[in-house]
Amino acid sequence: MTNTSNPLPDSYFSLDSTARVEIKIQRSRFIALACPARDEISARKFINDTRKQYHDSRHVCHGWRLGWGPEAWENRNDDGEPSGTAGEPILAAIRRSGLTDLVVIVVRYFGGIKLGTGGLSRAYGGAADQVLEVAPQREILLGRQFNLEFQYARQKTVLHLLDQHRGRIDDEKYSAEVCWEIWLPHSTCEGFLAALTEATAGTLCPVPIPDPNQE
Repeated sequence: MTNTSNPLPDSYFSLDSTARVEIKIQRSRFIALACPARDEISARKFINDTRKQYHDSRHVCHGWRLGWGPEAWENRNDDGEPSGTAGEPILAAIRRSGLTDLVVIVVRYFGGIKLGTGGLSRAYGGAADQVLEVAPQREILLGRQFNLEFQYARQKTVLHLLDQHRGRIDDEKYSAEVCWEIWLPHSTCEGFLAALTEATAGTLCPVPIPDPNQE
């Protein structure tokens, strides 16, 4: 059943690769790193690897956001800094960026001068903002896949409807009939199915391909 009150998006943005920036505030060094992460395992691996790399630092704080929409999962950690002064500002920077499926880490080397809770929040949040500004981004498309078999005489009609609804052919085989694996964005999927039913008098029935990420 389609949730019309909260329609699924056609895409979201994440990181294409890792990025790093370094800032210095009152002699403390803040090293911010951002990395794409598809799941908790990859997020935690990046965090653990960073802890090993910067083992001589005072704090290794992080925030991550995985997934999109109401199912998005967020996590943060202050790693010994006063509560709410590190992980939450990092996570707030991620939210401001509109990105997901990523983890941001800010490593601190203490410089001997205390920054106070306000100063810490600004430092961690600012470092996270800066690394997300320079990090390469990529758009990830969201939609549904179907297997569709039809006679050769229907090929022009199906292709026209796919183009009209911004769909694409992911795989194609030709034997006694045309066998296509097609993809459509969420926003046009129902419209395509309705148009296909009307154009072929209901004789073509696309078979949904289960999304392994939703199982």
